[in-house]
Amino acid sequence: MGIMKVWKKGALIGGMVGVIGTLITYLTGDISVISIPVVLLFSIFGAGLLFLSPFFELFTLVVVYGLIGAIIGYLIGGNN
Repeated sequence: MGIMKVWKKGALIGGMVGVIGTLITYLTGDISVISIPVVLLFSIFGAGLLFLSPFFELFTLVVVYGLIGAIIGYLIGGNN
């Protein structure tokens, strides 16, 4: 078993950020600062109300921040 590649670490960290953002939203009842950029992105396309569902928010935030983390990790570490 090898060491996890940098882009995979970035995706994992990004996914955890998405989970934390959803958890904050769920516990406080207010939208979290972590969720705002993704909600605004979806609002541009008229799909902002989909974030009323906590499962949609969780899935979307994990995917979006996981993808961003993977891209940043790849750019920083290359193929390592």
